[in-house]
Amino acid sequence: MRAPVIMLFISLGLASCASRDDVPDYETYNDKFENSAEVKEVDKLITDFNAVPQFDNLKGKMAPGFLFYLNHPSDEKLKGRFRVDFNGKLRLPYNVVIDVEGLTFSQVKDEVLKGYSKFFQRGVENVKFSLLRKDYLVEVRGFVKNSGRYFVSRKEGIDKLIDKAGGLRGDLQNKFYKASIKQQGSTYAISLNQYFQDSKYSNIFSWTGGDKIFVTELDESEMTSSLPIVTVLGGVRTPGKALYQERAHLFYYIGKSGGAIDNLDYGESYVIRTTKEGLKKIQFDLNDMISIPAVAPNDIVLLQAEKRTTADRVLGRLSQIASILTSIALLLVI
Repeated sequence: MRAPVIMLFISLGLASCASRDDVPDYETYNDKFENSAEVKEVDKLITDFNAVPQFDNLKGKMAPGFLFYLNHPSDEKLKGRFRVDFNGKLRLPYNVVIDVEGLTFSQVKDEVLKGYSKFFQRGVENVKFSLLRKDYLVEVRGFVKNSGRYFVSRKEGIDKLIDKAGGLRGDLQNKFYKASIKQQGSTYAISLNQYFQDSKYSNIFSWTGGDKIFVTELDESEMTSSLPIVTVLGGVRTPGKALYQERAHLFYYIGKSGGAIDNLDYGESYVIRTTKEGLKKIQFDLNDMISIPAVAPNDIVLLQAEKRTTADRVLGRLSQIASILTSIALLLVI
């Protein structure tokens, strides 16, 4: 009985080591998602910063954070500086409250004089009212060190706003972050990694006062559906994701991933790309500069992390068989 049992285990072991060329007995990625209606589109980030709303219609209008000066020579209570709160309310002495949002300065002044006219039989025109500062009050929360409300100029960069909040609570070199921005009832999001990589984006925002910013990490679905990235796996010191750069060479992404390891197999290099026909694999030799493919958004670069010769593979296969035989012998002894 022992000989047939031994031969059965050996046959099973050799079969498990053999490569399979037949059709897989599972559903492939391409099969599942080709023309599938089950795939839900994730809300996209604004990656074209020209699409960031500018709110030109609010230029010259009063906003949360603006600072005013009020004075009347006959009443000490009607003297001082007063700032519009986060909700757009200007609260003045004697319970005079004015909603300033959407109003011009002259309109606000008319409302102030109207509010105090009931306190004066005459002389309300002596109330002095002026605009001192146009500071926009903006709220920042999430992955910042000091959440709170801060004053900014209308076109101040979001990087300076985050600096006022103590800086980002995270590392842009290793992770991806987004800023969800709510302004005037509309909400959109931008990638902070994309924003910080180019100084030309510094003045793309137009603050309106009462704006809310929430900084969070980007999840995988948002990164792959909206943000152009390149993933480098294997063969590098720090595998991970890098923001796609137009015209950047493959070696740029290898450098962003800490550089290649010492025993890299240059001939076993691949780019995995999603096409209309599904996932495709492009093989190339990293030593052959002409054959290196241009990197596209959302490519996966797969480098062979260990160089193995034919002799190494045969030796590994023999080691597997020897391990199986040893296990069988131990079972028979027992």
